[in-house]
Amino acid sequence: MAAWLHLRYEPVATFELRPSNTTKTGGKTLICPTPYAIKMALMDRFIRVMGYDAGVARFPNVRDLTVYLRPPHTIAVNRTFQKILRPGKKGRIWTETIAMREFCVPAGPLDIVLRLPDDAVAEFADELTAMATSINYFGQRGSFFQWVDATPAAPDDFDVGYVDASQPPVGLRMGFLQRMDDMQPEATFDDVSTFNRRAKGARMSYNVVFPYELVHTAASHTIWQRREAV
Repeated sequence: MAAWLHLRYEPVATFELRPSNTTKTGGKTLICPTPYAIKMALMDRFIRVMGYDAGVARFPNVRDLTVYLRPPHTIAVNRTFQKILRPGKKGRIWTETIAMREFCVPAGPLDIVLRLPDDAVAEFADELTAMATSINYFGQRGSFFQWVDATPAAPDDFDVGYVDASQPPVGLRMGFLQRMDDMQPEATFDDVSTFNRRAKGARMSYNVVFPYELVHTAASHTIWQRREAV
């Protein structure tokens, strides 16, 4: 029988993570971390805490995690314009330009439920818990989260608001359409490793619908709120 792990994090800063198929210039942000971002954060912890070889050995189990998400109850997406510097051309060192940036201001905890692979060894659940409690950010650097709780879970424990973020939804649903990405089932450590300059990422992209409704919009911000009944 598969094991389940419930994790809760409190956001302590703004959150930013652009879709993997866009450039930094676009400035759009996702409203929550993707399964790919969560798994890469776990791999970072495994390697830093247990060593490179241990991280490589545990990669298949991390890759095969199923991720369920319940983002914060309310999220404000703030849009700003910033002056940035880019490498110059025609003898110029830097070129000034204006770019749009979006930042999420979450209100409420981020809940993550992980379903462990059926073939994972018993020790992996304890190791995964230890690594998850030491994660302090998801997404772009500076998107800090504070770990709050890590407890065993079961499918019956899920209340309203959880979404299977590891696959697209079945059927028509109302809500906020979010671009997600995850590791391909056949991905190897070298495919996603930051140590490998030729790594392509081995990502698969799809859409997920979160049960949010628009409660306010203006020129500089938009506020989304989770529906309690779906």
